[in-house]
Amino acid sequence: MNQTSSSEQTSLHEPIEVDATFARSILGHCRPIAFRTDTGREVTIEKVGLVHPKYDGLRTVYAFDVTDGATDYRITLDADSLNWYLEFEGDHYE
Repeated sequence: MNQTSSSEQTSLHEPIEVDATFARSILGHCRPIAFRTDTGREVTIEKVGLVHPKYDGLRTVYAFDVTDGATDYRITLDADSLNWYLEFEGDHYE
C-alpha cells in the first residue's frame, strides 16, 4: 500500500461493482477478481494480499488489500448491505 502512514491517508469510500468468486477452497471463501468504479474504470486484480474483518458494533466489514500489479488498492465488503467500496488507492510497492 501507499507508504504514507494510515493516519495520513484519506478514505475514498467510493461505491464500486466487484466481480468475485466464492468457494470453500479459497481462504476466507471470497476472492475479488475485478472491480469497476462509477467512472467506468475497470481494474483486474492480479493478487489478493491481506484479508481481514473489521468490526463496528454488530456490523462486519471485510477489507481486501489487492493489486493489479501497478497500483495497490483496499476494497471493502459490507457484510450487512453486501455493498463494495474502494477505500484506498496508492503506488505499488514490492
